[in-house]
Amino acid sequence: MSAELNGQQYAQAAEAAPGETHSEVGTASHAESGKLPPFLQFDPGVWMWTFLVFVLLLLVLKKMAWKPIIDALEERDRTINESLDQAARIQEESKRITEEQNKILSAARHEASSLLQSSKSAAEDLRRKLEQAAQEEKARIIASATQEIDASKRAAMAELKRTTADLSIRIAEKLIQASLDDSKQRALVDQLITEVSAAKA
Repeated sequence: MSAELNGQQYAQAAEAAPGETHSEVGTASHAESGKLPPFLQFDPGVWMWTFLVFVLLLLVLKKMAWKPIIDALEERDRTINESLDQAARIQEESKRITEEQNKILSAARHEASSLLQSSKSAAEDLRRKLEQAAQEEKARIIASATQEIDASKRAAMAELKRTTADLSIRIAEKLIQASLDDSKQRALVDQLITEVSAAKA
């Protein structure tokens, strides 16, 4: 029967117009005969081979393609996770370094402030010591000058006493040696007073 159908198809194809194709002729003959085209008809053998080829293809793909693809995806996932972990570690390390830098900066500022305060205290102490030394030197100079003045006064007084004693002795000698009247004695006393005043001056 299929041979008859093929013969009819060939005859129809030969009688078809020059612009018609074999597929159009086959489709028209199938439509006229009321049957499906061969690729739409159910054939258990074809379906079994198709199923076997599909299963074999799945097995081959699983062994040769899926495993490398899955391995590559897992490797990529692992690399991404490692990169994320490394980024998190770097961020934590950067945060720790920033905190340490802030601590070091704060300590440096505190130390600089302490050094500045110490310098101010040292300068103030030095100023006080210099003022005290200047006051002590001033007091020493004044004391030395006072001692020199006192020594000079004492020397002057001693000289005055010596001069007065000499004058007194000389006057006494003159009074004893010469018998003088009251007017001459008074004149000698006045002269003695004048000499003593001149010696004091």
